[in-house]
Amino acid sequence: MTDRASPRITVDRILHPASVAVFGASDDRSKWAGRIMYYLALHGYAGEVIPINPRRQIVQGKTCYARIADAPHVDVAIIAIPAPLVPATLRECADAGVGCCLIISSGFAEVGPEGAALQREISELSRRTGMRLVGPNCLGLINVLNGMALTSARVLEVERLHRGRIGFVTQSGAIMLSIFNRAHDVGIGFSHLVSVGNQADLDLADFFEHMIDDPATAVICLHVEGLRDGRRFLDLIRRARRAGKPVIALKTGRSELGEHAARSHTASLAGAYPVFEAACRDAGVVLVDDPDVMVLVANMLARFGAPTEGGIALLSPSGGINGIVADRLADANVPLAVLRPETRQSLCEVMLPTHLDNPVDLGARRQELGETNAVAARAVELVAADPGVNAIVIALTTSPNYEATSKALGAAAVASGKPCFTIITPGSVADGVRAVLREIGCPYGDRIDDGVRMLAAYTRYVPTSRVARAPDAKPGRASLLDLRTGYLTEPDAKALLARYGIPVTRERVVRARDEAVAAAEAIGFPVALKAVTDKVVHKSDAGLVELALADPDALGRAWDKIRRRLAILDPPADTLLVQEMVSGGLELILGAKRDPGFGPVVMIGSGGILVELLRDVQLALAPIDPAEAEALLRGVKAWPLLEGYRGRGRLDIPAVASALSRLSRLAVDLGSRLGEIDVNPLIVRTDGHGVVAADARAVIAPETQDQDL
Repeated sequence: MTDRASPRITVDRILHPASVAVFGASDDRSKWAGRIMYYLALHGYAGEVIPINPRRQIVQGKTCYARIADAPHVDVAIIAIPAPLVPATLRECADAGVGCCLIISSGFAEVGPEGAALQREISELSRRTGMRLVGPNCLGLINVLNGMALTSARVLEVERLHRGRIGFVTQSGAIMLSIFNRAHDVGIGFSHLVSVGNQADLDLADFFEHMIDDPATAVICLHVEGLRDGRRFLDLIRRARRAGKPVIALKTGRSELGEHAARSHTASLAGAYPVFEAACRDAGVVLVDDPDVMVLVANMLARFGAPTEGGIALLSPSGGINGIVADRLADANVPLAVLRPETRQSLCEVMLPTHLDNPVDLGARRQELGETNAVAARAVELVAADPGVNAIVIALTTSPNYEATSKALGAAAVASGKPCFTIITPGSVADGVRAVLREIGCPYGDRIDDGVRMLAAYTRYVPTSRVARAPDAKPGRASLLDLRTGYLTEPDAKALLARYGIPVTRERVVRARDEAVAAAEAIGFPVALKAVTDKVVHKSDAGLVELALADPDALGRAWDKIRRRLAILDPPADTLLVQEMVSGGLELILGAKRDPGFGPVVMIGSGGILVELLRDVQLALAPIDPAEAEALLRGVKAWPLLEGYRGRGRLDIPAVASALSRLSRLAVDLGSRLGEIDVNPLIVRTDGHGVVAADARAVIAPETQDQDL
């Protein structure tokens, strides 16, 4: 690098550069570089625009330079050339002191080994020279605040950019541009939009961090394909919460693509997305599964802040659409407000006495007051004044005086100061209504589904997140120094659980028939007989478990049967376990694993032989205390059985919560040595009689220098 090199440029300077260089600059707006030059002028970028093209002297009225070395100092250069030519161009930029290169070019790690080698080369160049990179394989970035639109997409062919307080970062350029276009059409604005592509240098977290500190950004939207560092991601979410900035995340790859271990249910059930979901839930992130819904939620939070307690007031000139939307809201667990008696009484001013409930059917207005538009605003005012109403939702079909009625409803909803949203169900006939709502600043959407899902996500948002507290057991890491690495069979895994106060079955390891009989007599018949082996996951399916053995003869027959099956294993196994028979009201599964991105994770769910079929589990980042464990347990579908379903006795919920909390402490204490722990089943007895781990297995990893969250 020459002495022209500038200090390592900040993300803030990248988003607010004093100068931008455009490689391949052209007067032809059909070419990508020509469009970028045009968009910078169209949207009012006030910085210096520097065209780079050896075949031009003037481009779009600006002096053009043959080489970047000939140009004045450049903060950000934008490049879209064939991938093999990118490294040489970046070296020229670094030598010229360019602060950051935005690389549109594809053909890097996303296409295979050769592209990955190119990406490693430019990453190393960035590290060595200090020049920052955005991309490659991205579609640029947009700073709405200063009119800097560094993308060639035709969605920027708009009269003006809508300014807003939403920041958006994505790993997909196409998603960024689609979201921008849909949001622009409904009048939603952004502060910044950034696509980071392959993240050869700067990544999603770098721009996320900037938006936390950016006073122009109030809500942050993230489209995540993968995370480099889950710990940093969580730290930034916590920072955003402290700054009072909601975070909304859309994760690609929700289907189970995570690692499946051969010896544990936990690994297959706690895959990549479930762990991400648990981490986001604990940190207070609003998770969505649709980009349109993400932007609608962000707009509500930016406009109105966090929702208050209460329910939705739903109004429409159509009773039919009211019924449909009300049903959908019920399906999504979004409550309608129950209007207070005084509100119902006041509604008599404009409504028939037979129609004073929520949802409000404006078709049942008092006819002597005139058309719907004449009473619409007053109806909204009366309903919005109810303290139990936390948001106003207007559902529109076609109707007489369509635009006037829609404007009256929307304007009154906005004037109420409460969160409001309009669902528009017709197509092009409602374009005039859409224009009216944009003009008065009333948020709207075009589909019932989008509106309902947005409201479900919005009303779930709370401005506080879980703060990890100490579980009720703290043996500490010192107690684990003697733990061997590798697979722990059932007796060894149970011994580990017992160190942390998790109750386990009474049992004895035996290698001879007479030892088995003596063990059973000491424990007390009936007993269970199990093989002790690391070769078989589902021992009962392989005939390696015999239950309810009532006497020595039954035990002897079971012994012979299991030993025959053990003899055919490679290598043969000769160790068995005599165990007390345990009865109880319910079988659960507990688990723990170390996620490579987020650290120790615990799991609880419906257990037994159907665990992977039912897949009824809940996850949380460790550690959790008993109260948090019980809250997690409430999310399991088997929760009603624990409470005492249909007259059955209540089961020992506190004992389950304590066991899960203690397992979470064990997971944390194991640190980088945590591979997987699987407790299945955990037998839950009646209230006051505790729980017991009837089976368990674990994998202990070698010690590493990895640091915990």
